[in-house]
Amino acid sequence: MSVKEEASCVRRRNLWSLVWEYAPMAAVAVLIIVFAVLRQQSLLKTLPTLVTLVVQIMMAHANRYGFLVGGCNALLYGIGYLSVGVYFSAVSSALFSFPMQIWSFFHWKKHSEGNEVAFRFMKPWVCVLTVLTTLGGWALSLVFLRPLFEGGVYPEIDAYLFVAGIVVTVLMAIRFVESQYLNLISGILSIVMWGMIVAENPSEMNYLIISVYNVARTAEAAVRWTVQYLHQKKEAKESLS
Repeated sequence: MSVKEEASCVRRRNLWSLVWEYAPMAAVAVLIIVFAVLRQQSLLKTLPTLVTLVVQIMMAHANRYGFLVGGCNALLYGIGYLSVGVYFSAVSSALFSFPMQIWSFFHWKKHSEGNEVAFRFMKPWVCVLTVLTTLGGWALSLVFLRPLFEGGVYPEIDAYLFVAGIVVTVLMAIRFVESQYLNLISGILSIVMWGMIVAENPSEMNYLIISVYNVARTAEAAVRWTVQYLHQKKEAKESLS
């Protein structure tokens, strides 16, 4: 292959990469805006879903600025969730996700070389502890917090998302790759919950749309973070040999 042909192949790959990266984001943005206009959805509900489109791409590429933007966006989500009645998610977004993501932004900076963060993989005992913490926290929240959020919709799923969201945010902050795999489970349950909410109230369609988009981008992040970790591990071994 000549130099000219190789350069042409590189340009085509870059073009397809840009299409894959931004075409879905643009399509989802159009859907969100269309439904917001048709259903006369408030800006406080529409804006955070649009910002999430950008945040998810940043996090898929392990860009720590995604925490900074996402943390501020969590406050907007908290307000929107309160109006829908998913009180566990509202509290998680405003009182935990916001400050934790801001802290994560600075924490990642300490563990980065250039623009690349040093990822970690869980040891077996950490995996077990994570599962037990998530399930135990879910059960405790249903017993002790559910009475405080009387009238909330689908509290069983909402409570799980509340606890799992806290666990995922902590795992992401300390750079565990597995955080994205746990986040996939939350994403699927989020689709289920918002699907049921939309069946009763179609005006909340944008939350369902962004939930589907989040699952796709989280899957991408899981793959990218895993590949980056394996690459870093290989480089570390080669530097010692």
